[in-house]
Amino acid sequence: MSVEVRFGLKMKIRSLERLANILPYLTLSFYIVGCIFCVYIDRMSYLVNGSIIAVPAIIACAVFILIKKRDPDLSEKAAVFRYSLLLSPVFFLLYSTLAVLVLLVTDIDFELGLFPALILYTTIFVQILSWRLRPVTVLLETMLTLAITIYSYTLRPALYFGTTDILSHSYMATVTYLSGHVIPPDVGTYTYFPLYHIFVAQSSQMLGMDIQTALFVTTGLIFASTVLFLYYLVNSIFRNEQIALLAVLAYAMNADVIFYGTYMVTRIMAYVGFLILLYLLYTMTGPKADAEHAIVRPAARKIPAVIMAVFILLTHQISMPMIIILIGLLFVLGWAIQERKHVDPVFLMVPISLFACYWTFVAYSFVRELLPRTELSLYQEVVFTDVVYNGWNFLVSQIDGLFVVFFALIGAIYLIWKQQPKYSAVFGLLGLLAVLLNVPNILTVIFQFAAILRIDRFAILFLPILAVVMGVGIYLLTRYLSAVRQSSRWIGVVLIALILLYGIGSLGLVRDEPSYKRYSFDQDEVAGFDRVLTTVPSGSPLYSDYYTLRFFGRKKINESESLNLPYYSARMMPEDLRISEKTGYIVLLNHQFMHGGLLLGPDELLDEAEIDPDKSLKPYRPTEENVLNMTGRLSTEDKVYSNAAVEVYHFLH
Repeated sequence: MSVEVRFGLKMKIRSLERLANILPYLTLSFYIVGCIFCVYIDRMSYLVNGSIIAVPAIIACAVFILIKKRDPDLSEKAAVFRYSLLLSPVFFLLYSTLAVLVLLVTDIDFELGLFPALILYTTIFVQILSWRLRPVTVLLETMLTLAITIYSYTLRPALYFGTTDILSHSYMATVTYLSGHVIPPDVGTYTYFPLYHIFVAQSSQMLGMDIQTALFVTTGLIFASTVLFLYYLVNSIFRNEQIALLAVLAYAMNADVIFYGTYMVTRIMAYVGFLILLYLLYTMTGPKADAEHAIVRPAARKIPAVIMAVFILLTHQISMPMIIILIGLLFVLGWAIQERKHVDPVFLMVPISLFACYWTFVAYSFVRELLPRTELSLYQEVVFTDVVYNGWNFLVSQIDGLFVVFFALIGAIYLIWKQQPKYSAVFGLLGLLAVLLNVPNILTVIFQFAAILRIDRFAILFLPILAVVMGVGIYLLTRYLSAVRQSSRWIGVVLIALILLYGIGSLGLVRDEPSYKRYSFDQDEVAGFDRVLTTVPSGSPLYSDYYTLRFFGRKKINESESLNLPYYSARMMPEDLRISEKTGYIVLLNHQFMHGGLLLGPDELLDEAEIDPDKSLKPYRPTEENVLNMTGRLSTEDKVYSNAAVEVYHFLH
């Protein structure tokens, strides 16, 4: 079968080809304009950080020009490494067992604890580019490695909380578990979007685990399985197992993917549903056609697609409209290139109708909460935010981002230019948007986009598309190096070095974060929290730092007493440590304070802190002045409990 028949090649769309040809020069022009703009608004930090991101983008454009001259075909195999017993599944199991043992014996704060996982990812990469490729084996190994990586974050500490939403969702799942019904409206709008909490509660019941453990065990496995749907989705389009596996590997190694795997709250569960829905939409096209060659879409695929749309709708509030927008983009771009429709416009009306009806007639109270974000006054003046990292710190924190830009731009621009198969140009165009949404740029520093519209929530949905263009980029670079050099050993060294650097950045092996920023509580802190829950009377004012406050942010409901659910008037401890209440409790994480600092501030900043605590709250560091202030404000006579990490004070003015 010829390549043209196999891929359904048609005449190129010349406008897209011309766009791809000028994109390298547009990229350089945008960078120059950006430099001038940064100088004009006097934001040198933007200029420095933007230049760091621009370097791999410009290099990728130059590499695309070189690759274009060779015009590699996307149907051929790129083999670099010879197969050996060290790449066999048996040895991989030994490697993975060793990785698990290393994770078990190392501390959660040990930076090199995930180095064995990096070795596993590199081994998978070598297998993909070896002469003896076993797709099923590679898929299973990728799932296993991703699961090990996820569990290394979630199951090793006493209580992992990510960016703190896990704490509130665990509480809502607990309410669901104890009450036997969905959470009451007192707790929040998730009354109308209850599937996630029902699932976690049911998992806890069936597995005999506590809510927190059941959440991490089940969601980790579910998230690891997304690589299967991504593989079949990519392979159904490119008909190239190697490109599909490279896309899966790039996806599994992505820092955001790994983080969302550990932080699988409602919007991430909805994302999993979206990826499955996307796979169903692209495989709905049956192999049969009628006499007029019309595409037949089996009802067997439509039914689970509708079920998945309902699942997404009942899992997370905002995900469905964003998913509708993305699927609409896929339809419009597919229609524009005059390629067969992978997205049926008739089926597209199903999620739109479900969304409109449910939000209008059932979840209308949640719609009212969104109205403040639509006020025009918020968008009248563009506000630029301050950068968290600058210069060298930004470079260290974005090592993986540099490789994302490099590989993704090569793949995206080439897909737009090559159009093989023709529909791949859609992924090339959306791949450019995926890079903009997932890598620091001008959009991420504009307050309206970052804080009000929350484009990071939309960026999650583009992770599969980003993985596709990255996989194509790695494949093209391999093909190009194989064509210009005769030494496979040299090519192998270069490719392995690139993957190792990408993995070092994505796994955070060299990332230097502020000592006050936290993702988990240790055993002593959890023991102290349990003591508060059992001894401090419900309804008491409770003051603490931001992270502790999120743990105790438990609202009173009508069934609180009957379900034995303690609740508190949780408040932020101010920076000056002056508390206006006449009575209440202070929960001080003394060990964290002395070894890193606490996030403190007025209660008014709490809503902003939920968006990004680093940008709204100030770290209270253990300086000599702050230590004296802390010890002076807190009296040992008021101390009612203490251990190695937590002190609890009961004050009476």
